[in-house]
Amino acid sequence: MKIDLRCIPCNINSLLRILDQNHAGEEERKQVVRDFLKGVVEMDWSDTPIDIGRKVGEALEPLFGDHDAFREIKKLSNKNLMEIYEDLKAELLTLDDPLIGALKLSVAGNIIDVAPGHKIDIHTTMSEALSKPFAIDHLKELAGRIRRADSLLIVGDNCGEAVLDKLLLDIAGVPNSYFSVRTKPALNDITMEEALEIGMNEVATILDSGADAPGAQEKTMKSDFFDVYSRADVVISKGQGNLEGLSSARREIFFLLMAKCEVIGGFLGVPKGSFVAYKKAELRG
Repeated sequence: MKIDLRCIPCNINSLLRILDQNHAGEEERKQVVRDFLKGVVEMDWSDTPIDIGRKVGEALEPLFGDHDAFREIKKLSNKNLMEIYEDLKAELLTLDDPLIGALKLSVAGNIIDVAPGHKIDIHTTMSEALSKPFAIDHLKELAGRIRRADSLLIVGDNCGEAVLDKLLLDIAGVPNSYFSVRTKPALNDITMEEALEIGMNEVATILDSGADAPGAQEKTMKSDFFDVYSRADVVISKGQGNLEGLSSARREIFFLLMAKCEVIGGFLGVPKGSFVAYKKAELRG
């Protein structure tokens, strides 16, 4: 997936929200935006939207250094979902197909995203995901593949959402389960620190993917992660950012997400706000 011009104002708005939330001064704001725009002008337009997201991080780095601007938001998102984890698990186990239910909740969790700046109502979204049709629905095929799998990798996305990914891994019970995190803070995406806080290591081996921006890309993958990613029986990619980075990957991938913007909706051919469970076939030749 290549850069769309609409990604530029979206990232500028995301950048401004980060500066506002961290009480940056007017001159600091101007300098950060100036650095971001300079970086965008110098980009290769065949790059992915993730590469614009990386420019956001680079522009903020002189101001924030190693400070995680969304640390408290991430902790709260995880805490809120962990408080209802056992209740959700008990509810899933009453369904005719708990695995399909867990997959749907995992998709619903993708609503927890600070980048688009939309209103988040996770409880309503979870209810809708369980009851409404998906715009692209490869859930049954994915569930069947998971049941036969010896190894399963989830390429993680946001905090809060990751708790529902943990629930999916818990319900799936694949012998060799893996969950990947960002190598450094990027918006509200999950890192090793938050993954350990929610006990992801109880259901999966946590892997640092090497991603230094809000989306996984093969070009940034660490060698040990790439080995698992290449060999896993099933790979599930969560969220829009990972779709942007992995949509042209050669291997088969199941993408679970909500289409939260017109760019992603247009790429997938679905209305904005749609639930999506999309299988990208392996590229041959």
